[in-house]
Amino acid sequence: MSASTSLADVEKVLNNCAPGYRIRLANHSRVIHFAGKLYRNFPKHDPVENGHVRKLVRFFGIASCAAKLLPNVIKDDQPKAPPTKSQEKPKVKAEAKTAKKK
Repeated sequence: MSASTSLADVEKVLNNCAPGYRIRLANHSRVIHFAGKLYRNFPKHDPVENGHVRKLVRFFGIASCAAKLLPNVIKDDQPKAPPTKSQEKPKVKAEAKTAKKK
């Protein structure tokens, strides 16, 4: 069995590092809302595998805070989550902008 963290510990991290979060139960998972983002894949079962906790922390960008509360699970030097499609900015060349104005 993989290493795991209790749901109560995960909620302590969210209380301290992600104020204003909400957890909603879906059919097969928990959906966590914070800062206009939705994390849809958090499991319903308790305890939660550490990989899910790490992914949640990276997704919300709270790794430095969470590392203080769960030092055995979260390391402060974790990579940041790649930007989602909604966060990516379209690449527009300056030439294309000037061509449209003519």
